[in-house]
Amino acid sequence: MFFILGTLLIAAVFFNQLREKPLTAKLYRQPLALLLCAGLSLSTMHPLPLIDWCMMIATLGFSFILGLIQGRYTPLLNRDGAWYLAGSLISVFVWFLSIPIRSILKFMSIHYLALTPSLNGSSSFIIYFIFIAGFLFGRYSMLLLRYPSLLKNVEKNEQKLKRLRSAR
Repeated sequence: MFFILGTLLIAAVFFNQLREKPLTAKLYRQPLALLLCAGLSLSTMHPLPLIDWCMMIATLGFSFILGLIQGRYTPLLNRDGAWYLAGSLISVFVWFLSIPIRSILKFMSIHYLALTPSLNGSSSFIIYFIFIAGFLFGRYSMLLLRYPSLLKNVEKNEQKLKRLRSAR
């Protein structure tokens, strides 16, 4: 049962990575919201050992680098005067490369540093939120480096998208 659900989830993410997404400010707010949720969750927990903080920083760093790579290969399309982020097979490949990072970091901390992270089980979502936020920050940072006028276009693009939706 878990295998089937996992396969369906990976397939859904795969197709989501390939579809076009309208360029809106929401894309830039998502990583901030994820980091805020992770931070609020961390503030309600017992003090964490140093290895957990190292894991969170390493996760954020690795995911940011992978996001930069993915952003390098994310095409921007202009259709009907509105801007869209398009998916590509390279960005899907980079996303699949990112899946085992959490496991690799945990393996290294346990077997090479003899330290066991405490963010496991129900609190492991914090690491995943940090990972996704870093990935998105990296992706959008690279897009901003590639297209410096992108920030100016986001508000205009949102207005154009609203006009296109209301015209349909």
